[in-house]
Amino acid sequence: MLVKKLLFFTAILSFSIPPTAVAQFMVENKDFVDVLHHNKSGAQDSLLDVEVHKNYISLLPVVGYAPAYGFILGAAVSLSRLIDPRPTSLSSGMINAQVTSKKQFIMNARSKIYLRENKWFLQGDWRFLLFSQPTYGLGINEGAGSDALLTINGLHDVAETGGQDMRYTYFRIYEDAVRNIGRHWFLGLGFAYEYHYDINDQRLQLDTTQPDFFLTSHEYYSRYYGFNTKEYTTAGINFNVLTDTRDNVANPYKGYYAALTYRLNSTHLSSSQNSGMISYDARYYLPLDRYRKRHLLAFWSWGQFVSSGNVPYLALPSIGWDTYNRSGRGYIQGRFRGPQMVYNEIEYRFPITNDGFLGGVAFVNATNASRPAMGLDSGQKLFAKTALAAGFGFRMKMDKRARVNLTVDIGFGKNSKGVFFNLQEVF
Repeated sequence: MLVKKLLFFTAILSFSIPPTAVAQFMVENKDFVDVLHHNKSGAQDSLLDVEVHKNYISLLPVVGYAPAYGFILGAAVSLSRLIDPRPTSLSSGMINAQVTSKKQFIMNARSKIYLRENKWFLQGDWRFLLFSQPTYGLGINEGAGSDALLTINGLHDVAETGGQDMRYTYFRIYEDAVRNIGRHWFLGLGFAYEYHYDINDQRLQLDTTQPDFFLTSHEYYSRYYGFNTKEYTTAGINFNVLTDTRDNVANPYKGYYAALTYRLNSTHLSSSQNSGMISYDARYYLPLDRYRKRHLLAFWSWGQFVSSGNVPYLALPSIGWDTYNRSGRGYIQGRFRGPQMVYNEIEYRFPITNDGFLGGVAFVNATNASRPAMGLDSGQKLFAKTALAAGFGFRMKMDKRARVNLTVDIGFGKNSKGVFFNLQEVF
């Protein structure tokens, strides 16, 4: 019912624009700078080609609230640059630093770089976090009402699948380089390094003589698969193949993107255990109006699967831990986790104002995650349960040439909701 109401509301809003406004969509395009300086008409679409070697920078002071972080104070910078003349695609990067009321420090740097004539595509994701976050067990669970009997090494207890608070430090380096092998196809290698340390499992209580004895999901999983419960490393080589026809990486109006990666984690590269992981990322953008380019449907499917060996608990696939922390709108980051995960989302995007300055979205997403059989727990298959969420959001154009938007989304999941702020589109 919620999903139907959201789609009905946004459809009415977008189609309520009078036919006489179509011409304005063809010739006007305002962003934040135009509004700030009271420019009555933005640049025409024909004049919106970006200049080579020019930096298009958007700065966003971050003041807000999110379920995973509490109150947030920080800044985010989005940078777009055309490194070489067309047909080279526009490169994009984003850096943000934040402190939160939950005593977290978060620093991220991500980049998507296209070199001359798109012969090479470089993608990076660097992070440093002094972090706190609850975990909720593995698979799709309903909260504290669904408990699982866990037993290992003589310890057993009913471990709630409700939030289990943790603090830890996290350092990540992802760098991939792929080479064009024909038309829009790329093939290449990458390096992935993740280090979780200073792990403090705050709900853990192992003294069986105490009434608050509690064996957390992280402790149980780590002991079961032989991981150090205080620190672990996941490091390996990526083998990548991808295709990309999007007209803009920050905010596509048309095209598609698909990537398939096999990651081989090895103890020779400092990984705590050997393992293999397969992941995919597929996106498609369907225009709905030849004149209003911001009127479209966007589709996203993302999945990760542990194909061999074992991966540490906090390095398992989890919503909100994709490259730009965008999956799972409607739920707190890390709410669902498992050795196999599939995430699907559809978003309806539309203009609100005739000058293109304001826009809106409505979205629906679905998450599936597995839980391995451990001890007396029989586990959960990947598609045994589905976590649904829906929501709506607003867009404000910060840079019309680079198509960078300030995004504000409100998501609703089962017994969950949240507000999400970002620069650049969610996907």
